[in-house]
Amino acid sequence: MKNIEIMHSMFDELPEHKCGECSNLITHTVSRRWFKCGVWGQSSSESSDWRKKWTACGMFCKDYDGTPIKDYVKRSPKAYKDVQIQGQMELELWAK
Repeated sequence: MKNIEIMHSMFDELPEHKCGECSNLITHTVSRRWFKCGVWGQSSSESSDWRKKWTACGMFCKDYDGTPIKDYVKRSPKAYKDVQIQGQMELELWAK
């Protein structure tokens, strides 16, 4: 799952807003511009880069000073592995 999909599964989606409008979006500028989500958490890796065009989650413009969500997910990744992908077929196994 993408980081934003995890955020949507935890906090719901707000289709009327984009991450670029959110007060939690942090802008870094050095030789190029990149963005990080303050709720998701920051790292020096591209894996925590955020896109302004993504649909905002339920933490849109809300204050958050808890554990970064990326750390929470890292500690309990199994919680997000069993989420069914949209459009994925479901199979039932019959034991005899």
